[in-house]
Amino acid sequence: MPVYRYVAKNLKGETMDGEYEAVSLDALEQMLRTKGYFLVESRVKGSEFTLSGMYSKINAKDIAVFCRQFAVILNSGITILEAVGILRDQASKKRMREILDDVYNELQKGRVLSEAIMPYDDLFPEFMKNMIRVGEASGTLDQILNQLADFYEYDFKIRRKVKNAMTYPIILAVLTVAVVTLLMVAVLPMFSDMLSGMGGALPGITVFLMSVSRFMADNILLLAAVVIIAVILFTYYVRTDNGRLWFDGLKLKIPVVKKTVLKTVTARFARSMSILLKSGIPIVNAMKIMKDLIGNRAVEKRFAEATSEIKEGKGIAGPIKRLGIFPPLLIHMIVVGENTGELDEMLSRTAGFFDEEVEEAIEKAVSLIEPAMIIIMAVVVGVIILSVMLPMVSIMEHVQ
Repeated sequence: MPVYRYVAKNLKGETMDGEYEAVSLDALEQMLRTKGYFLVESRVKGSEFTLSGMYSKINAKDIAVFCRQFAVILNSGITILEAVGILRDQASKKRMREILDDVYNELQKGRVLSEAIMPYDDLFPEFMKNMIRVGEASGTLDQILNQLADFYEYDFKIRRKVKNAMTYPIILAVLTVAVVTLLMVAVLPMFSDMLSGMGGALPGITVFLMSVSRFMADNILLLAAVVIIAVILFTYYVRTDNGRLWFDGLKLKIPVVKKTVLKTVTARFARSMSILLKSGIPIVNAMKIMKDLIGNRAVEKRFAEATSEIKEGKGIAGPIKRLGIFPPLLIHMIVVGENTGELDEMLSRTAGFFDEEVEEAIEKAVSLIEPAMIIIMAVVVGVIILSVMLPMVSIMEHVQ
């Protein structure tokens, strides 16, 4: 069983912290309630950040490979306990071996798989836990694991495509900042003294840029420290709930990014909902699970409203349409699926179409961002060069 490090408080404001071995977070909370405390913060011991942990972090590809291998082993007639033992022994990442070793020990104690995996969100996301629970109950765990493998393989593919697509624009942005900083700190001060010594009135843009250049040269270490601190604070903020909500909302307001995000959300909704409904999960429960699968907090927030309407028996097409997020094609396919009783099949077919739409949207976004970055770089560098050349041309005219 995992050992939780926790911080708890009671109604008097007294704080208690420590370690407790529990089968799940619910068990830890129940223990604290019996003592009159409520949980404030908790984490599984051993999940703290370490340098080695950077290379042991579990990603979507690891989860996909795990599901695929698990399905193949189960399909060959091997028991779940033996399968987990085999997967543990061949796991290449330390964190995965630790998790599977704990799961193996829990299975030996007589727990079912869905209970044994509860504390480990990094290898077993909430979506996967629900699907495994359904697979156990229906006796189709191997089929469910194959579906999960397909889902996480596609998820990893899209993430990798976005990451690869953004590599060049990020390099270009860093290069732009580096070139501008070099010009402002090292090159402009050289011309500043020369132009000032020639006498005559300097153009306003030259005076302004030289003042900025002088300030940057005199305070370069301070500015570097401010930038580093700002990046750290921004990174920390977007990892908080409010920060993530704000940042995800911002993505929906930037024209080029918005289109790509909405297509990604649509494809993920169609694929995930199809898998959930095919496995026999009721629509209301599927919508609750979907809320955590969308990948955008601003969109997830709206899903709560749709779920409450579906609970009232209004169907799924109307509430989904009123979210104002999904394209008409998806809404139409949902209507057809509800009328024919084949909603899962309709969503599965639609998912394939939107998968291609996502890849096209990513390529189109990159094709717009790259030239925009080059133009911005050219304009900034051009303005700096112009601020130096203008007074020199003016002086040459006076000399002639």
